[in-house]
Amino acid sequence: MNGSKCDIRRRRKWRPWRWWLVASWVLAVFLQRGGAAEVTELDLEERRDERRDLLVLRDTLRSALDLHSNWTGPPCHGERSRWRGVSCDGDGRVVRVALDGAQLTGTLPRGALRAVSRLEALSLRGNALHGALPGLDGLPRLRAVDLSSNRFSGPIPRQYATSLRDLARLELQDNLLSGTLPAFEQHGLVVFNVSYNFLQGEVPGTAALRRFPASAFDHNLRLCGEVVNAECLEGPTTSSGAPAYGSSGSSPVVVRPPAGDGGRAARKHARFRLAAWSVVAIALIAALVPFAAVFIFLHHRKKSQEVRLGGRASAAVTAAEDIKDKVEVEQGRGSGSRSTESGKGGELQFFREDGQASFDLDELFRSTAEMLGKGRLGITYRVTLQAGPVVVVKRLRNMSHVPRRDFTHTMQLLGKLRHENVVDLVACFYSKEEKLVVYEHVPGCSLFQLLHGNRGEGRTPLPWPARLSIAQGMARGLAYLHKSMPYFHRPPHGNLKSSNVLVFFSAAANGGQQKQAVPKLTDHGFHPLLPHHAHRLAAAKCPEFARRGGRRLSSRADVYCLGLVLLELVTGKVPVEEDGDLAEWARLALSHEWSTDILDVEIVGDRGRHGDMLRLTEVALLCAAVDPDRRPKVQDAVRMIDEIADGDGSELDRR
Repeated sequence: MNGSKCDIRRRRKWRPWRWWLVASWVLAVFLQRGGAAEVTELDLEERRDERRDLLVLRDTLRSALDLHSNWTGPPCHGERSRWRGVSCDGDGRVVRVALDGAQLTGTLPRGALRAVSRLEALSLRGNALHGALPGLDGLPRLRAVDLSSNRFSGPIPRQYATSLRDLARLELQDNLLSGTLPAFEQHGLVVFNVSYNFLQGEVPGTAALRRFPASAFDHNLRLCGEVVNAECLEGPTTSSGAPAYGSSGSSPVVVRPPAGDGGRAARKHARFRLAAWSVVAIALIAALVPFAAVFIFLHHRKKSQEVRLGGRASAAVTAAEDIKDKVEVEQGRGSGSRSTESGKGGELQFFREDGQASFDLDELFRSTAEMLGKGRLGITYRVTLQAGPVVVVKRLRNMSHVPRRDFTHTMQLLGKLRHENVVDLVACFYSKEEKLVVYEHVPGCSLFQLLHGNRGEGRTPLPWPARLSIAQGMARGLAYLHKSMPYFHRPPHGNLKSSNVLVFFSAAANGGQQKQAVPKLTDHGFHPLLPHHAHRLAAAKCPEFARRGGRRLSSRADVYCLGLVLLELVTGKVPVEEDGDLAEWARLALSHEWSTDILDVEIVGDRGRHGDMLRLTEVALLCAAVDPDRRPKVQDAVRMIDEIADGDGSELDRR
């Protein structure tokens, strides 16, 4: 009994302490939660600053990779990034920027990428960047820097040696850098190269720099010291403390000569000493050489593209110059008859009765041809006939296995097609080794060129009304193909992509000043001729193509390709496989608050039409559904796009 009373008194004695412990625990949890909220807000602020600095880099530089179109929206989606050359970590933060050989031009901002605080690697190798090197302040995690093969000038920033404590790789070779080398002391530095610059003075004898061979410092102005096996002679110094090289008193750098031969080696070195004016001349010549090379290349390219389709002007001009020889061999094997009905005997088979059908094979080969491009189906030429008309000739490749009957039958089907949004087939030619297709000439360029060509300064953007008109015309042309081609010819187009949509601008129907964009589909109808090479066509991008092991596709494959081109119209992005699934990225964008970030920067300023742009995006995503059965018929896609153009999205809203 007494023991029980003692226990009760003991519990009563410790009860206040227990309350104090509980209150302390609650207070700690509250403070921890408050701190977590503060960290989250700080993290969001850092992400905004990170994106801002990347966009400053994008807007400052010019590139052939069209960064203005690709670097939109958030840079990271978890560990993945759709931004070209950008890599992210598990927290969704940028850790690597690599734009090697991206044809970047311009000057890097002074505080470039300062807010990308987790950056670990920066590589801009092989571009045409000029001006001072970036300071790289505020990047304590940076381990690899490659700015080689550019045109950077000025000194190497001292903070490279003092602030980048984890630096393991530094490549600055092949630039126009001057001044002296900082004293790099990073213990983890394993790759270092400053060769082919205009550096001078003594190379600091730090343990970090002693690890590298003399080749890492070769071909500079006047580097000396034990690291490069060259003595530094005392002489007049400049205000910066570096020797005043170029004076007539003495030579500042002397390579150690063999014993007994020092005088002769010193005199030989003195004879080849560079004066200050020669250094300037070398720098100017080095700056002009790339521009001269580009000019010569462009001139040679333009000259090489103009050839005679069957001529022998030059053995290295183009791969098309042997067409005529192969055709003549085929003609010699035949009976020599000439028939435009059957195509036998090496004769063109025509499908039109207008002026463009008034030429023969010899005239085609005698005419001047300009190579327009090379694709997976073959090489395309623009041919100016001697009589005046212009046609487009496609020299098909990898079709030697196609029988004459199948080729002729397919061409006859395509030759009957007549629609304002489909390129007309004028004629064709068949032989065992050569197969040619002659199209009407469309005076314009491809949709791919309109969307992605020459992005940056001086570019004329493609406005939203023209894009919507192109979307309408593409869908109508595709619907015509689906209606006109026989059932066994599936998919009717099979190769729909932006480079196979030709666009020309005609006078507006209402007499307005703004011209109407008219698209025409081309490269259609070849799928049945390529049963074993279907992977060369755009339809092979459909998810069902991989699931079915490349077996026969349905008409819904064309609808999928239409969806990708529509997304390309809205976002301005190229749907390349290495950047991931464009359709999936757009779906993710529409499910978040940053949906308008997917819009092309060239049309995002037209705020009054954002609704139409997002509605067309929804149509595109319906067409690009993974399940073919969930994709609309092409006629339904035409109707939905027409409703958007007419300002009525009622059916789309119901979906």
